[in-house]
Amino acid sequence: MEREKKKVVILGAGYAGLMTALSLQKKVHPTRLEIILVNKNDYHYFTTKVHEAGAGTVDPETIKIPISEVIDPERVTFIQDEFIGLDTLRKEVFCKNQTLSYDFVVVGVGGTPKNIDIPGLKENGFFLTDWEATYRLHNHLEEQFLSYSQNPSGELNIVIGGTGFTGMEFIHELKESIPVFCEQFAVNVNDVHVTVLEPNQQVLPGMPDLIVADAINSLNRLSFEYKLGVTITGIEKEKVLLADGTEILSDTFIWAGGIQGNPLLNGLGFELMDGRVKLNEFCEVPGHHDVFVLGDASASLNEKGIPYPATAQIAIQQGQYCGYNIAMKIYGQPYKPFQYHYRGMVLSLGKGNGSGIVYNHHINGHVAAFMKRVIEWRYLYMLGGLALVRKQRKKGA
Repeated sequence: MEREKKKVVILGAGYAGLMTALSLQKKVHPTRLEIILVNKNDYHYFTTKVHEAGAGTVDPETIKIPISEVIDPERVTFIQDEFIGLDTLRKEVFCKNQTLSYDFVVVGVGGTPKNIDIPGLKENGFFLTDWEATYRLHNHLEEQFLSYSQNPSGELNIVIGGTGFTGMEFIHELKESIPVFCEQFAVNVNDVHVTVLEPNQQVLPGMPDLIVADAINSLNRLSFEYKLGVTITGIEKEKVLLADGTEILSDTFIWAGGIQGNPLLNGLGFELMDGRVKLNEFCEVPGHHDVFVLGDASASLNEKGIPYPATAQIAIQQGQYCGYNIAMKIYGQPYKPFQYHYRGMVLSLGKGNGSGIVYNHHINGHVAAFMKRVIEWRYLYMLGGLALVRKQRKKGA
């Protein structure tokens, strides 16, 4: 008797979604499962490198890769479309151009910037959230330097809101790119003024003390202006408004204030934590054993009930686990709960510099910078083996 073929629909080709697809195409025989991967764009991009592309230290094209290069087209059907809704009762996914039925659905649609409701932020701010936003920022910075070179009046003002992980990495990449922009467009580097705003009293809130100390030492060597403990109340075209009534001139405002869950998942009856869907120990939505939410859209909890930070590291592990979980269900085998294996973190502090905690060991300087590259190469190897690693290195990624 022929077994019923199941269908899994994976929404989003970020770290979690793509890793789920790659895991399933290896773990489940094609006669048992149909895999559909839906993504708005036909490429996967490296969120861990958006700070470089946005600042202009690497070509934005080098941080993305066609989805067709990493999936097996005989196992995974890729559909370029945009997810807009989900009906868990009818087990249907709604996209802009079609409706898809499913036996299992994996939601990896990412998040949105925190505090997006600050007046004027959507209209006048730039973001480090995805490849398109990064590309817009890169082009805008070039246009600003070109415009200033043609009419050098006052200062060229760049304002950065937020000193979390991505914000701190972007600050240091900007330090590398400003002299290059100045030389390219004949702008005096002393005419460029960078202001960094942070609502907390310390940079890198919540990060390990050793990494914070390394970051502060690095910041002290930069000629940027820092304002801690300030609240942004509005973003206008040429200025940033603060709660104390201060106005800061701004030709470019970059928001790096963190990520929250995707509003597409609001109203589905799922329990949310900071806009993220709260999961059970199997990365499932409680009460829905056929619905998985991964990556920035999800809140996986540790044994103390505290959500793990939304990072590429946990998204990759969630994707690998989700492939295992679905495979065990299809083959009728018992499966274990998700266990997050924290290996540490490495923060880039500009060219040849960094800080991190790797397997409980503190590293910094050139060692940390090299480890950051090793982590990137490891992920590329997971996606496409040595051939993809070599290809991306040739591209300068």
